Formats: sequence, C-alpha cells, structure tokens
Amino acid sequence: RLDHKWNDDFNISYEFYYTNYQAAELLADPIGGEVLSDSDFNQTLLRPEIRANYKITEYGTLTAGVGYQVEALDRTFFDERVQFDSQYLYAQYDVNLSEKWNVIAGARFDNHSEYSNQFSPKLAAIYNINESIAVKGSVGYGFKAPDFRQLYFDFTNSAVGYTVLGYNVAPGKLNELQAQGQILDVVVPLNDLNDPLEAESSIGYNLGMTYKKGKWNAELNLFRNDFTNLIDTRIIARRTNGQNVFSYVNFDEIYTTGFELNTGYKVTNDLNISAGYQLLYAFDKAQEQAVEDGSVFIRDAQTNQSVAIDRSEYFGLVNRSRHNANIKIFYDIKKYKANVNLRLLYRSKYAQFDTNGNGLIDIYDSSFINGFVTTNVAATKTFYKDFDLQIGANNLLNYRDNNIPTLPGIQGYIRLNYQF
Repeated sequence: RLDHKWNDDFNISYEFYYTNYQAAELLADPIGGEVLSDSDFNQTLLRPEIRANYKITEYGTLTAGVGYQVEALDRTFFDERVQFDSQYLYAQYDVNLSEKWNVIAGARFDNHSEYSNQFSPKLAAIYNINESIAVKGSVGYGFKAPDFRQLYFDFTNSAVGYTVLGYNVAPGKLNELQAQGQILDVVVPLNDLNDPLEAESSIGYNLGMTYKKGKWNAELNLFRNDFTNLIDTRIIARRTNGQNVFSYVNFDEIYTTGFELNTGYKVTNDLNISAGYQLLYAFDKAQEQAVEDGSVFIRDAQTNQSVAIDRSEYFGLVNRSRHNANIKIFYDIKKYKANVNLRLLYRSKYAQFDTNGNGLIDIYDSSFINGFVTTNVAATKTFYKDFDLQIGANNLLNYRDNNIPTLPGIQGYIRLNYQF
C-alpha cells in the first residue's frame, strides 16, 4: 500500500492485494489405512484499489474509492476451475453533527461478471445519551452474489455418507446418483433447480442500545431484514444410506425479525463472563399470506379430513431456530502466559424439510431436529513470546444426531502458531 498525503485535509491510498491459498487434505482410516478422502484446494484473489479521504469540515470526512477484484478457485470437488470478476466503487460521509450525534451515509456500486449491477446505499446514526448509554440505528440495502461453493461444489463425505452439491451441478449429479441406485427419494422437484441461482439482496433495519459502565457491558439490537432471493441450504434428496443430499436454493420473498441481547461482566482482571441470546422469526411472505388466507391444509389424523392450518401452526423457514443462546467464560492466567475458555452454545429445534406435502414447514412436520447444547473448550499457552500452543475440543459432551452431519462427535485438536 502506498499512502500519499496531499495536505492536512486530503490523502489517497493506493493498495494492491493478492493472496493465494493452497491446501492438500488426506483423510484415512487410522486402523485399516483406507483412504476416505483425498483433495486439493487452490484459491487466488487479486484486488487493486484506490481510496481517497477528504476532510470537508471540522466535523466530517468524505471517503471514496474504486477497485477491481478477480477471484478464482480450482479444487478437487469442482469439475473445472471457476472465476468471477467484479468492479466496484463506493463513497461514505462520516459527520459529527454535535458532540453526541454521529451520522454515516454511504453507498456502493458493484459490477459483477455473472450477475446484474447492484447499487447499495446505507444510513447509520448513533446518539450518546451519556458516557454509559448510546442509542444507534441503521437502514441499508445489501447485495451478495453466490460464492463458488454454492454453485459448483460436488462433495460426498465418505465417513458419514452425506452429499453437498452446488446449485449448477446438482441436477446432473443427482441424476447420476439415481442411476446408481443411491437415492431413496427426491424431496424437491428437479424443475426447481432449472432456473439460475440468483444473487441475494436485502434491506435491513436495526435499532439498538449499548450500555457500558464499570465491569458491565450490554447491547440490545432489534432487527428486521427483508430478502429477495435469499440463498440458503436445502435438503433436495435422501440417500439409501439414511443420509441427505444438500444443495442451495433461492427463497424469493423472505423476512427475518427479532432481537439480540449480549451482555458481559468482568469478574476480575483475569476472569470475564459473557452471555448472549437471539429471538428469531423467519418467514416466507407468500407462505405466510397463504396460511392467513386459509389455503394451506393438513390432514387431521383423527377425522382423516383436510383442515386449514392456523397462523400459529406455521413454523417458518427451514434451518432456522427460534432461539439461540450462548455462555462464554474466559480466564487469563498471566503468571503462566496461558488462558482457558469455555463456550456453551444452545440452539432450539429447527426443521429440515416439508414432510406432509403442503409446501411449508408447520409444527406437524416430522423433520424437526430437537434443541441441543454443544460444549467447546480450549486452552492456550505461550512459549518464547512467539509460539502459541492451543489444545481444545469441540462438542466435548459428545452430542450426536444422525441428521446433523457437522456434529459427528467430539472433535479434538492441537494447534501450534508462530508469529514473526
């Protein structure tokens, strides 16, 4: 990066960023020596950018920039090397209206090689009531193009048996699995995968309050996000081995709303405890309207008659838990240049797919994953100032569910880090 200061009010930065990440991974049976997975990964990112800052007044600064980005990925689980190009420009004005008021207004324009041009404005403000309490709010438009994995991934876990397919390769690969007799049933019609996976866009609204005094700190945030073409994972088929085939799909008109509460307490200079909770409602607007119109039905097991489901019986989107919570404890042992942390993570029940054929997730579906808690612990010790040795375990209490392939059991690890 080259910084050029023209005068006290105006400066320009010229930045050239390039990174290349390569990895080779081999997963083998420790007893029999059978190779379960052998893969390579090679990703590059090139991004030149010019950014300028101009101090317009004593209270405000204008920032503007323009850049170009080229990202490419070649990996074992892709049929071919893939590449995206994009050009972008942005501007932001940061101004202190008074000692207590700060406002930031900005916008960004993206020209993507695979997707339509996008203009993304945002406005945010914060008001400091006093030294301890502040109120903040924001509204903004967001844009996210599908990444390489969501489009081209082709992976089957040899140990567990589940499959993840990128959207662009899903129909062909699913047909191959069917021809091999490995598919029990297809959960979604293949016609749903014919149209291109669209870029995701959203409008987000946030209103929050922060508190910090003494040993306490807390933050409350109310949010509402309206999505168009939300990109999310979805089970598209079930395999004969009892595992699922996952892919990525667009959910057209979606909204999420709720609140987040995070708080922390500094017990001593060495011991910190924090906790967080999120209440989330995630609904499809078309499905919600259909339920309210009384046009979504379920068969009553006692009368064997179809009855319209009530609004309270509509659960919402797949893969979304209504409640999430966490407790984190961090203890710093300065005498021995070490620290220990414990994290308890709770997720309430969520559904994987529609099982009763009415096209949405209701409380009568049978694909719900029950709520669960995972326990993660880690300890880090510093040697010779530059070496950090970390030993830890995720899912320490060995929670398992065959329907959650990302939780195969206890995951222990040892990590050595050297900084120079």
